Amino acid sequence: MTKKLLSGILGGFLGLIVGAIGGGYLGLVVGGTFLGSFDIYDHIGLEGYELAAYVGAIIGAVVMIIVGIKIALGIVERKSS
Repeated sequence: MTKKLLSGILGGFLGLIVGAIGGGYLGLVVGGTFLGSFDIYDHIGLEGYELAAYVGAIIGAVVMIIVGIKIALGIVERKSS
């Protein structure tokens, strides 16, 4: 039980880091490509690529936390069998 819990926490933490970096990068690429020409700065104080990077980092982190936990628990189940 303790091994599964520790593996789930570690998988979630690693998923958070990977998801935030990967999602931020993808958001930056997409935002720089498609949102660079919009005048979003006048309304909210952020450039389009900055906003896309922040949103991408948040979405990537949330998704990869769940994926990281599932992968870590799957590895523990395979090793214990």
